[in-house]
Amino acid sequence: MRPFRITRISEPDNSAWRLYRTRETIQADPEYQRLSDIWTEEKKQLLIDTILNGFDVPKLYFHKFPTPITVADKEYEYAIIDGKQRLEAIWEFIDGQFPLSTDFECLWDTTLAAAGMTYSELGKNYPDLRNSIDSYGLTVVCIETNDLEIIEDMFSRLNEAVPLSAAEKRNAKGGPVPGAIKTLTASRLFQSKIPFGNSRYRHFDLAAKFLMSTEMAKVIDTKKRTLDKYVINWAEKGQRDQALPCYDTTLSITEDMANIFTDRDRLLRQVGAVTLYFHLFRLARVQGWTAEIERRKLEAFEVERANNRALVEAGASGNVELIEFDRYAQSSNDAYAVKIRLRTLLNSVFSRDVTVEEL
Repeated sequence: MRPFRITRISEPDNSAWRLYRTRETIQADPEYQRLSDIWTEEKKQLLIDTILNGFDVPKLYFHKFPTPITVADKEYEYAIIDGKQRLEAIWEFIDGQFPLSTDFECLWDTTLAAAGMTYSELGKNYPDLRNSIDSYGLTVVCIETNDLEIIEDMFSRLNEAVPLSAAEKRNAKGGPVPGAIKTLTASRLFQSKIPFGNSRYRHFDLAAKFLMSTEMAKVIDTKKRTLDKYVINWAEKGQRDQALPCYDTTLSITEDMANIFTDRDRLLRQVGAVTLYFHLFRLARVQGWTAEIERRKLEAFEVERANNRALVEAGASGNVELIEFDRYAQSSNDAYAVKIRLRTLLNSVFSRDVTVEEL
């Protein structure tokens, strides 16, 4: 017997208006989903144009729960597997969050001057046109199953046409790591201190590196294949709701970092720098000298590096260790490169004489 059943939401429950009215029963952000707000306003307007002119919209895929689930005091009958951006664009248009494009043209009645109008303005001026979006039937395929692994596999398969980043694919795996990543990125370091956003799951990628490095207790290679293997290994031996043994320590390290760095700190503007500082704080916590880390020391090191680069560009020899530090800056996922940079940072700023092998 198959572990899942495929059905469809039939008329009139599949209309844009009915799906809007019942949106509170549809979970838009299950763990495997990609982030919201990927579509530009222009792309959202094009979708509404497509609907109003009667063109076809690709299928939506829902996970239909055999029995409704409750998440954060909300009860859901469905979760979106594929089509989140399309549904959210429709809902946002109905909510009046954006208008039709200024060059919108109704192909079946070119006398309608609806360009630039909002949903409510369509209702006042062209109710038949607004009704064409309300009554538009969306093809919604439902997968009914208790096996979340099947849903996650389907999500990955459906999105292969629009390539997922490595971090997005890892987020669609089972086991305890994706949940730990998502929780960790809600911490102060990610939410307030790091100046770049989570587009293409850059925060999630960093969190995976942090968790694996803490678990291994050393500087490790964090290239795609290694991170994928880490997530998959935990998926094979651990349940989704299981706590990662390294999570609390990893969170504590990020809190140590958040206590030092300022909001949207420019010292954290590069992914490689964030990774390097994480290892600095990780070692300091293990060895008991976190109190020695001060932002002014890290800032002074940045100034020293900048001055050294200026000397080299002017033809002087410069500090060889700092030159080597800068040379390895572009290899933030290579263990040896990170060790070289960490060794230089420890020696130059904190007078801790270590070898690459010790890291």
